[in-house]
Amino acid sequence: YAVNDSTTKYFHVLHDDGETMTLQQRENTVYNTAWYSSSNDNSNGPTTILPALESATSGWTNVNNQTYTMGTTTFKTNAYTGCTSRGCTANKYTLGQRTAKARMITMQEALALGCTENDKSCPNWMNNYLNNSTSYGGTVDDGHPHAPDNQGYWTMSAYSSNASNAWYVNNSGNVRDYNVYSYYNSSDTDCSFNGVRAVVVVYK
Repeated sequence: YAVNDSTTKYFHVLHDDGETMTLQQRENTVYNTAWYSSSNDNSNGPTTILPALESATSGWTNVNNQTYTMGTTTFKTNAYTGCTSRGCTANKYTLGQRTAKARMITMQEALALGCTENDKSCPNWMNNYLNNSTSYGGTVDDGHPHAPDNQGYWTMSAYSSNASNAWYVNNSGNVRDYNVYSYYNSSDTDCSFNGVRAVVVVYK
């Protein structure tokens, strides 16, 4: 899909809403970025990774603006914000309404597509171009000896049983929770290399 007059990106369909389709980019749009870098508190929402995504996609003039409030706007199935393997909890984010070209996938959308905490439960396309990106068909690989910069990508959803964690799609093809403060550090041998994949809405 031509996101603007000069740039084409590749996407997969999350869901078809009749006149519009919701698409997720097939590769990470942003790399090596914490969900929330100021503290281990997921109630603030993804206030580090989400603005980075919005900045990276602000020039995508051929996709629709999305106006939503995290944890209250229903995307595909419901408006819950925090989940565990046993269920979800109602909104607890402090973020207000946002308008942008792209957003993050929610845990509910990932679950609707078949993702679980079990290995390789997500559709294959959801975790392609992860791990060592250039080995899996992608274009980004920082050569870090302990973990590449495409370990996974964040969802919008907090982990309701642990105020320090949020959900992400793992390079093993499942969903996991990880510390919101985690991000790339070149001297760290045990770090998260999560990014985010743009979720956009286009007319059919």
